Amino acid sequence: MLKKIYNSIFVIAFLAVLFTPLILTKWESGGVSADENRNLAPFPAVTQDGAFNNEFTTQFETWFKDHMGLRQEMIVANTALQFQVFDRMLDNSNYHIGPHGDLNYATEEMLRDYAHLNIRTDYWVGLYGDSYQKVSDYLAEQDVDFYYVQCYDKHSIYPEQFTDKIKQVGDVSKTDQLIRYLEEETSVNVISLKQPLLEAKKKYEVYSNWGDPTHWAPRGAFVGYQYMMDRINKTQTQQVKVLQEEDYEIEIKQGGITLNQVIHRDDYFEFFTLKSPKAQLQDNTVMGKWADQYHKVWKNPEAGNDTKVLLLCDSYFDSYIAADIAESYGEVWLIWADYIGDLPQILEIYDADMVIFECAERVDRSYHVRMLAESLNQP
Repeated sequence: MLKKIYNSIFVIAFLAVLFTPLILTKWESGGVSADENRNLAPFPAVTQDGAFNNEFTTQFETWFKDHMGLRQEMIVANTALQFQVFDRMLDNSNYHIGPHGDLNYATEEMLRDYAHLNIRTDYWVGLYGDSYQKVSDYLAEQDVDFYYVQCYDKHSIYPEQFTDKIKQVGDVSKTDQLIRYLEEETSVNVISLKQPLLEAKKKYEVYSNWGDPTHWAPRGAFVGYQYMMDRINKTQTQQVKVLQEEDYEIEIKQGGITLNQVIHRDDYFEFFTLKSPKAQLQDNTVMGKWADQYHKVWKNPEAGNDTKVLLLCDSYFDSYIAADIAESYGEVWLIWADYIGDLPQILEIYDADMVIFECAERVDRSYHVRMLAESLNQP
């Protein structure tokens, strides 16, 4: 009797395991998996070009694996197992665990950056470098100062914390090539933040161990801000205020992030809060067609100057130091750097005195600068 009961329980459990994912399958096509950082398979077509789709069975199997019931729960469980037992991420993740347990982020192209597998020829380095010079000259003719600021990803400042599965070829990266050319062959005001960050890391955590691995830590942002502002001040006849440590409340707080709902490590580092901000955000409708949720306008009547600054930047500035920069100038506009090609049109409605163009290492916008430079030749 007991044997029959056990057999029945076993059969019921087996059927439940077998059919529950099928019953709970999400009968939808495509979609995006944020945890896996990829697009899910679309539902296959039964016919193709008027005939039966010979790949239907294979494509349906791929679709079912992406949409079967409890799939997310199984991903979370597998993610936790891989991390807790083997101290590694899923194979298709852009997150990597370094040799010292540090969290790193790198897409396939960032891995090529780190390994120096996308080095440019001298011709292309010169072509892009000369494009920056042309943009700088174009702005100088309008009495606008131009500065190019290069930010760096974590793997360039902490290569010893990056995954040891990738080996570097030589010691010069694609970004190093551009910066070297701009410094040696042009008159562009280029501000590379690599060296000050390398120096500061001897004393501070300038990129967090287990915080956001795609940006610098608040201390790194402060180091970059001060270095950039000091460099700009040296080229200007009118000096502006540069914020110092005493202008902030600096607290040590927990900033470790959680991935895939289960992967987490505590990480305590500095957080900066400005004590008495003077610059105030304004209605950005004055930006015309560039007025959207990503773009900002600050005015600061207490700056002591009426200098107008245009920040063409990305999240390294926007999320960390743009508001600090606004403390030094009468007015600051922030527009995403992808709009560098619109620079002449932006300047028609915003009479800027200074343009600061900033790029993260992983987002090389040299092609956009080249397109802008070529357009300046046209009437």
